[in-house]
Amino acid sequence: MSRSRTGRRSLDRLPLRPAIALLAVAFTATACSDDGSGPSGGAAAGTPRNGGTLVVGAEADPACLDPQQTGQLAAVDITRSVVDTLTDQDPKTGKIVPWLAKSWTQGAGGRDFTFVLRDGVTFSDGKPVDANAVKLTFDNLIKQPANGAPAYIRGYQGTTVKDAHTFTVKFDAPNAQFLQATSGVGLGILSPATFGKSNAERCRGQFYGSGPYVLDHYTANQEVVLKRREDYAWPSSLDDNKGAGRLDKVKFTFVPEAGARTSALQSGQVQVAKSVQPTDQAQFTSNGFHLLSKPAPGLVPPLSLNHVGALADEKVRKALLVGIDRKQLVDTVFNTSYKPATSVLASTTPYYSDDSDKLTHDPDAAARLLDEAGWKEGKNGIRAKNGKQLTLTWLIPAPLPPVDEYVQQQLRKLGVDVKLKAVQPAAYVEQQQKGQFDITAVAVTRADPDVLRNIFYSKGSNLWHLPASKLDTYLEQEASAPDDTARRAAVKNATDWILDHADTVPLYEGSLVHGVSDRVHGLTLDASTRLNLHDAWLG
Repeated sequence: MSRSRTGRRSLDRLPLRPAIALLAVAFTATACSDDGSGPSGGAAAGTPRNGGTLVVGAEADPACLDPQQTGQLAAVDITRSVVDTLTDQDPKTGKIVPWLAKSWTQGAGGRDFTFVLRDGVTFSDGKPVDANAVKLTFDNLIKQPANGAPAYIRGYQGTTVKDAHTFTVKFDAPNAQFLQATSGVGLGILSPATFGKSNAERCRGQFYGSGPYVLDHYTANQEVVLKRREDYAWPSSLDDNKGAGRLDKVKFTFVPEAGARTSALQSGQVQVAKSVQPTDQAQFTSNGFHLLSKPAPGLVPPLSLNHVGALADEKVRKALLVGIDRKQLVDTVFNTSYKPATSVLASTTPYYSDDSDKLTHDPDAAARLLDEAGWKEGKNGIRAKNGKQLTLTWLIPAPLPPVDEYVQQQLRKLGVDVKLKAVQPAAYVEQQQKGQFDITAVAVTRADPDVLRNIFYSKGSNLWHLPASKLDTYLEQEASAPDDTARRAAVKNATDWILDHADTVPLYEGSLVHGVSDRVHGLTLDASTRLNLHDAWLG
């Protein structure tokens, strides 16, 4: 899961809650044709060689690294190289391919999945990657709050171990999304020793995976450093490099301000600058640099609406939905490769359907809806009801992106006073979990429509305080559909419901865009836009 001015993190100094934190995102896009799945690097890459330290300018301290507790992109870009998964997903075709599991079969009813593990794989603590380790991983994952990765094994009935290499995962209903979920780091396999640690300790990096890199150290608000695991020899079947990682170390240094990251890339202080802003992208298309980008599948960047207070009224939510001019937003704030949202889901997501007709800009309809809801034009152009102005608080992880200010301006034209509240990431997570907001902006990057259930299921974490409704049924049907036709219908029913009831306000489609030095080769993005460092090397 997902997101890339991502801010995404659990808590650090505050009391840790074993939850996945959902943070706002402002995706960046580029006209570059590279989809991120091919190797990164200059034209004359040459023969791959080992050694060196790759320095990545990251947009935020993730505060929690444990993949079972956070799906935030700032974290999983790091842990993707520490934790391997049962399968991988081909970013070009979407096909699920072998990794730790060399084969698998699905039961006729879609309720059970039997996997056979490859031989000779070990965790970084020396313990074998066997069926018992998989069982412990899933048995402990289901104990975490049903948000993010734990939601992907909802209905989990246990794992039956046949022998050291063979096991069967069972669910109480068909689980159409599970196989794709096994390719995500949230379902990454962890050593049994991990589960003797507290959630707080695991957030600080005290967990053990079988990946090509291991954690050297994590210094809060400064850096995470990974070091190569010399005996690694079991990469994804998609990787060209069949042995250990080529880099000695990878350093993620935390640089929250976008301009500072691009300056660090220009000066050579970092070799990768994550989440380059549209205004800065052109300078990294030549002269020793290139852009690594990939359209982000999953839930598009939206206004995420807390269904309490003024936003409990569907008419107010619908006014926001039709009151946003998405084309103007894209044309003004972004570059030409951005697209206005045409659905809750990005167009690169499986089972996407075009719902543009539900997202037409209609300020007259927005005004009428607000009038009908009792919010009349008032002082300074701000609507009011019973002597109270229509003021909404937008909770944002600092730093404040320009797109948020432009959306604020558009909503003010409707008579809605939006207060932008940018706070530090840990405070953002705490306030979000407590419901101390009217609006946030949460997108989720995953190449599967089950992101809808992750966000909008009222029986899940339900940060938006959605009431129980038919939407829950549609989301359950999406997850348990017996075939493609049924699943497509369930996804369409779910997206229609979400837009018809204005449960969220989709804004735009974008891509993740990273600026990269031409010294860097072999760096790619996986199907869900996570950094894949295993093939990367420095020239």
